[in-house]
Amino acid sequence: MRKIAFLVGVLGLGVLIGFLIGKPSNVDSLDGLNVGDVVQIKGLVEEERNFGSGRLLIVNEMPVFCECTGKYGGLEVVATGIIERFPEDLRIRAFTIETLD
Repeated sequence: MRKIAFLVGVLGLGVLIGFLIGKPSNVDSLDGLNVGDVVQIKGLVEEERNFGSGRLLIVNEMPVFCECTGKYGGLEVVATGIIERFPEDLRIRAFTIETLD
């Protein structure tokens, strides 16, 4: 009985997160966006540097933070993430980063 309740709870959380995240909107700049918006950007990684426990990528002059191990400098990528405030400015915390061939 506990296993069934646990499975139902996990599935319910998954569905809830799916509704909260929603579909990402394609953006070209961070102007006019609010904290918590789900966005997707596509572009060339102009700069890449280690930042805390992850990496900070500059894609089309927009900061994208990811907790990733891959090297993306100079590659064309598609990043999907959420807008967050980092001390004073906005940045994107990436959930996924895919390289384009």
